[in-house]
Amino acid sequence: MKTFAKVLGNLVMIGLTGGAWVIVIVFYLIWKSTSKKRDSARDTKSVEKTFTKFQGPGFAQESAKGAVFEYVNYKSGNEVEGPFAIIDFETNGLDKGKHRIIEVAIKRIHKNGDPIDEISTLINPEVADAGPTFIHHIKAEELVGAPKFKDFAPELLSRLSGSIVVAHHAAFEDGFLGAELARLGIGVKAMPCIDTLWLARQVIDLPNYKLTTVLEVFGIQEEDAHTALGDVRLLAKLLPVLLSKSKVLKSNTEQFTYSGKKVPLSIKTRVSNLKKGEAGWLANMVRKLPESGQEVTSEVAVRYTEYLAQILSDGKITGEEAKELSKIAGSAGLGAEQIRKIHSDYVLEIEKLALSDGKITANEQKQIDMLKKQLL
Repeated sequence: MKTFAKVLGNLVMIGLTGGAWVIVIVFYLIWKSTSKKRDSARDTKSVEKTFTKFQGPGFAQESAKGAVFEYVNYKSGNEVEGPFAIIDFETNGLDKGKHRIIEVAIKRIHKNGDPIDEISTLINPEVADAGPTFIHHIKAEELVGAPKFKDFAPELLSRLSGSIVVAHHAAFEDGFLGAELARLGIGVKAMPCIDTLWLARQVIDLPNYKLTTVLEVFGIQEEDAHTALGDVRLLAKLLPVLLSKSKVLKSNTEQFTYSGKKVPLSIKTRVSNLKKGEAGWLANMVRKLPESGQEVTSEVAVRYTEYLAQILSDGKITGEEAKELSKIAGSAGLGAEQIRKIHSDYVLEIEKLALSDGKITANEQKQIDMLKKQLL
């Protein structure tokens, strides 16, 4: 206060000695500075109140609206309870305007992490380019025979229906989904969405929020990263942890409801990074397939079973044989549920065959038990 009075006194003295113009300039500069601060404060309040755009390098923000998604917030709307539809896309490039989706995975879970269902399929991008194979390990020839996006769109939308969409760096999925739907002339109501990258930022301080980093800090072991199915399974483990550490999430938009016509399921699955491990080749093959798949036709069942019987004839399965069996399963769009049924039926037939003479010998029982260990 004394300093201000001293400055004011000096300015008055300058005015009295003929320096009035200096006073005018000083007060003008002070007025301009405070005016900028007021304008900045008004702008900040305005942005906070009407925040509807992305900021930064395409990351989702509270209540922002993207091409298809509207992101959750902490301030207004209905409390987010689930169920949650976790999605992930693999694409043949980063430009949604010219590149396409080549793999989709959707896993639905309850708030506590209990699974509802999951599905995954390769997608034919209608071009002969699979993009960065060294990242997603999808080769162009694998996309031959896969459904086009327009063929899988009804199934995808029906699985997002009635759920809160979840993705990590969701602006990526948002942009590509919006672009694919636009090509088909399909308009959809905004879907409430949780971006786990944004959510992780709210609950923990990290040097970066890449999925690998966030998983590591919470002790979630990575497996099959950069496959659509692998990533949604990882997020299914991460989401309940983040929700337990977060304040109540809210959404300003109602859950999306799909009212379109359901079409017969057409998918092509894949098994990535297959290893024998402790469980064995076939057990790991089944584990790496999506839970849901296409209905098994008699032709596919016969083809699969004949090859299975062939490779089991010497009592062991090699890695190459397991990979070939996984290709048969994948090309037919089979999931873990369908393969378990085929394996169960196969074991049952072997037991019936052993019983055809009235009893199962000790040696036959030993072989059946070994077969069950490999297949069931």
